[in-house]
Amino acid sequence: MRTAQQRIAKYNARMQSSLIDPTLSAMQALQAANFTAYELDFYPKQVAFRAVLATYSMPTPQIAAYEAFHGELYHLTRVTDGILLTAAATVLVAKWVDAAFLGAGSAAVLKDIANTVYGLIIV
Repeated sequence: MRTAQQRIAKYNARMQSSLIDPTLSAMQALQAANFTAYELDFYPKQVAFRAVLATYSMPTPQIAAYEAFHGELYHLTRVTDGILLTAAATVLVAKWVDAAFLGAGSAAVLKDIANTVYGLIIV
C-alpha cells in the first residue's frame, strides 16, 4: 500500500499536463489541495481499518466488501456527527449485515471497525 505522501505525489504528477484545458488548469491548485487534505485525513483511518481486518481471518473477496463499508462509514463521518452519526452508522451496519451483502456473521467485525477506527459504539 502506498503511503499518503506517495499517493499525493502521484495525484499531483497526474494533474500536470499541457493537454489540460486552461479552465481545469486554474482549478488544479484547489483540486490538489483538496486531495491532499482528504488523503492526510483518510490514510491513517485506512491503516487502522486494515489493522482491524488483520485480526480476523476471512476470505480475500470479502475484504473488498469491508473496504466498501469503510468507505461509506468514512463518508458518513464527513457529512454528519454526534448522535446522527451513530444512528446513520447503525443503519449502515444493518445494511452490510444483510445476507445480500456480508451476512449476519460480519456484525462483530463491522462494529469493531466502527469502534476502533471511528470511536463509534454500535449496539
